[in-house]
Amino acid sequence: MKNISIDELRHNIGSSFCYADDCLFVSESLQYLCTLEPVRLNFSLMVLCTSGSISWEQNGQQYTLYQNDFGIILSGISLAKVSISTDCKIKSVGLSDRFLQRMFHCGTDAWRVARFLKSNPMKHVDGRNSELLSHYIDLISIELSIGDIVHREEIIQHLFAALILEMMSDINRYIVTSYENEKISSSSYIFQRFLKELYADNGYHRSVIYYAEKLCCSPTYLSRLIKKHSGKKALSLINEYAVERIALELEYSEKSIKEIAMEFDFPNISFFAKYIRKHLKLSPAEFRNKTR
Repeated sequence: MKNISIDELRHNIGSSFCYADDCLFVSESLQYLCTLEPVRLNFSLMVLCTSGSISWEQNGQQYTLYQNDFGIILSGISLAKVSISTDCKIKSVGLSDRFLQRMFHCGTDAWRVARFLKSNPMKHVDGRNSELLSHYIDLISIELSIGDIVHREEIIQHLFAALILEMMSDINRYIVTSYENEKISSSSYIFQRFLKELYADNGYHRSVIYYAEKLCCSPTYLSRLIKKHSGKKALSLINEYAVERIALELEYSEKSIKEIAMEFDFPNISFFAKYIRKHLKLSPAEFRNKTR
């Protein structure tokens, strides 16, 4: 199975992009998905079909987008048998995991929507949603056409963030009633509490033991429960969130690296540097210089 990342697409088919940076890309082509072998996306993909059709197989289920249909394929999903009609016209956006994590902070609503989208990756767009989507697309298109301006990358990313949050809100409204009426199991309740604790902690504590004690269960049980509900190991999820919060501080705050290390309760700056290099493949200083 072939894995596809945003960086790979930027290097191999960059000319077909309307826009591309480290966090997202905009394209009017999906030909890179039309391979003989299944592909796994290492980013989330949003596709709006404006004419023709595009179909694919996901988790053994066949899906087809027609005119005014909108599809959202989450990162890590495997696609097969992708077929695009000759008259197909689309607008697509690829979003990195880091970009989405920065927006949603692993909140309960984000997990709820993600679970829903895994089995419901497409919907027809009409009425208010169609009008709202058109306005966002028009505004983003204007921004993309302006060219090289100060803060262009940040402006485009924030416009897409607003669009995605609108869509997430719409999906959440659709599922919230049935979700609240659903009988919540004990493990689901603990998982939701874990997410709330993780968000409130802001990356300060980075051990499974800490959260297990907060939730009055054993670390082994908590790890197994988190793996069941999220598909990820507990420590991986904890570190992902902590690294995201630290990265934001390095990128946007004026605090010194030592101050950031102390704020996140690292015993010393050497340990902090080792932690960041492990997860970001760069030292704190290198990451800060790269993102500024």
